[in-house]
Amino acid sequence: MSVNMEIHINGLPELREKLARLGDVMKRRVHDALVLGGEAMKTLAQSLAPVRTGYLRSTIFSRVEDLALRIGASAPYAFYQEFGTRYIRTRCFLSQAVELHMQSLINGINHAIDEAKTEAST
Repeated sequence: MSVNMEIHINGLPELREKLARLGDVMKRRVHDALVLGGEAMKTLAQSLAPVRTGYLRSTIFSRVEDLALRIGASAPYAFYQEFGTRYIRTRCFLSQAVELHMQSLINGINHAIDEAKTEAST
């Protein structure tokens, strides 16, 4: 012998629609927060980077791909400037920029999620 139960939720179609909207809205808002935070990190890294010709500074980038923030420098010697060698002292221009802006980035993402929830629930 078995027992069957049915549970009906009033407003289920509307809830499904809101949850679907939340996904798109949240992705867009979080993406925007990542772009904003990444640009702040990039700007600070550029100001912290050592400058002789300005090439290293010009290669510092910030990109958002699939809700992942990438920040770096494409100059061939950027790694050595960031982490140092026995001849070059450590500069930490990228890692310091990330560290100093990380909490602001987290706050921005949390705010974006809250806004997406509010927008999707209306």
